[in-house]
Amino acid sequence: MLQEVEKISPTTRRLKINVPSDVIKSETENVYNKLRTTTKIPGFRPGKIPQAILEKRFSKNVEAEVIEKIIPEYYLNAIREANLEPVTYPNVDDKIQLVSGQPLTFSVTVEVKPEIGELRYTDVILKERAFTVEDDEIEKALRLMQERKALYSVTEEALQADDMAIINTDAYIGDKLHEELSYKDYPMLLTAGAMPAEFIDALTGRKKGESVEVTLNFAADHDNKTLAGKDVLFKVHITDTKKKNLPPLDDEFAAEANCGNLEELKKKIHENISVMKKSQINLEYKKEILNELIRRHEFEVPESMFQGEIESLIHKAKEDAMKKGETLKPDEELKKEFESVARDNVKSVILLEAVGRKESIQVTDADVKQAVEEIAVRNNLKPEEVMRLYAVREGSMDALKSRLFADKVLEFLLEKATIQ
Repeated sequence: MLQEVEKISPTTRRLKINVPSDVIKSETENVYNKLRTTTKIPGFRPGKIPQAILEKRFSKNVEAEVIEKIIPEYYLNAIREANLEPVTYPNVDDKIQLVSGQPLTFSVTVEVKPEIGELRYTDVILKERAFTVEDDEIEKALRLMQERKALYSVTEEALQADDMAIINTDAYIGDKLHEELSYKDYPMLLTAGAMPAEFIDALTGRKKGESVEVTLNFAADHDNKTLAGKDVLFKVHITDTKKKNLPPLDDEFAAEANCGNLEELKKKIHENISVMKKSQINLEYKKEILNELIRRHEFEVPESMFQGEIESLIHKAKEDAMKKGETLKPDEELKKEFESVARDNVKSVILLEAVGRKESIQVTDADVKQAVEEIAVRNNLKPEEVMRLYAVREGSMDALKSRLFADKVLEFLLEKATIQ
């Protein structure tokens, strides 16, 4: 039972816990009784081994088993009685040793979530963010749809912008041919950004059967060490040429998008852009709400949560830098850079949990099922594949549930906010 709670810091508590002697005696007897029925000692029938012999042989093991059972049980009871939310495993301050006929008193130190005090979240005022959908946005979306349905037909004409060239290339660094940089029957689009401009310029105006040479200079810090700082000569032969054909933007095009006519398709695009913009604005509103909650509530965050968030941010920053081919910053520099963000992130988690608990907001099985199905549709996966991915990447579905919980609390807070 809980005897005392000592406040070491806003996020650290020391609990003094007492286990009555009769509980220790009962648990000890239970362990010995199990041993008596399962242990075989020459000269004694099963179940008839004297207590003294069992104690001589197994007292240390029995003591360890009793401690292993009663310490976690009484610790959890004490945490519930003290109404604390641990964020780490506890540290047992004393050496645990059982004394026959005596109660056991031990102390644990544990990091807990801070006491926030009065929650203030119902009178948040936001400035309205208006939006419009312009005609050129609709036209741009239509053009993207049109581009996705483009078809390429064989042509004898000279290559022009956005056409396709089927090419064979041999790559040379100095006089040496590099097979790993050479390609056969490679489909190259003459579209800005699809390939280096030198390739597009060299091929534009060329016809099937022609050959060209292109030299590319690669930067010294290029990811591929074979190419870094080198001039590479590509000997290119055009084996085929194809012209890009865009479908006309008409009612037939709209029908393929499940719309009655082109005007109906434009209205649908207008609605989709409106939903997207409103969703983005809602995200900005939610960020403002979180910033306001952090401003209103001053409290110390648990050190373990803070350090865990910094490590997570550093890990992500390193991954992003590697993908972009950027130089990695030292950990200490990144740590200083992320301190403020990490602290606010932890505060956000604690505040959202507190609001959700006060308002009895919960994530249901139906919420999880719907989210899994939506993720599956967006990524062209089956729901069971999404669940397996979470199990492998996160260890469980808890990460998804946490995100859904935060979303539900933020939606609640947004509904409560006043938009002027």
